[in-house]
Amino acid sequence: MFTGRSSVRSISHFPALLAAVLALGSAGRLGAQVGHDPAKSPFSDLKYSQFLSFTAGYFGGAGGQIGLGPHHGSVFTLRHEFLADRAFSIALTGGYSRLERFLADTSTVLSRPKIRGPVKQSVSFAEATLQLNLAGGKTWHGFAPYVGTGIGLAFASAVPSDSSGYKFKTKFYVAPTIGVRVFATRRLFLRFEARTMVWSLTYPAQFRTDYDGTGPLQPVLTNPTLKEWVTSAVYNVGIGYAFHRPF
Repeated sequence: MFTGRSSVRSISHFPALLAAVLALGSAGRLGAQVGHDPAKSPFSDLKYSQFLSFTAGYFGGAGGQIGLGPHHGSVFTLRHEFLADRAFSIALTGGYSRLERFLADTSTVLSRPKIRGPVKQSVSFAEATLQLNLAGGKTWHGFAPYVGTGIGLAFASAVPSDSSGYKFKTKFYVAPTIGVRVFATRRLFLRFEARTMVWSLTYPAQFRTDYDGTGPLQPVLTNPTLKEWVTSAVYNVGIGYAFHRPF
């Protein structure tokens, strides 16, 4: 049987007990706010594992020391990308470009070949790319940035008006790349990309100092192998569509 005094003591302790419970509840709520609410997180999972995109862009560069290599023009690509792992993608790309190049007139002995042009030359591309997705298998506020490296072959059309003996032929190239996909929805996205294409140009013998034919005697290159590594900047913008694996 409780006495009146003990009841008063119990009631007098109730405010302190209530305050302690409220404090614990507040601490629990504060603890629950640590990190992001999944519904409000800036990160979203990529729902689909394959991405098809079409891009159009500008192909820059100078075509080597005297501009015989194809450069400066428009480029169009179709790209099929597979999400191999959360952080990595593998892509296959086909491309076509309509570029310009100069011609070297070696019909007379000159201190340097006379440069004519520019003339048009089309170049097609076939490429495989390994891509590192910087946000993993997610987007950040709809952005999915990436870096990668492409390895491919470039095939150039013939230029009948070039009588210098120079030919672009088929070139192996590498293309370090940086870009971002911006997802408007789970499926539709924009692609913005900057890359550098690196390939080697090989010149015919008449561009060498010790050539004993009727061509120019002044070298185009100081390299006795008559080879020159050329870099060209490429900027692409395009639209893409994400979908499930069809097999």
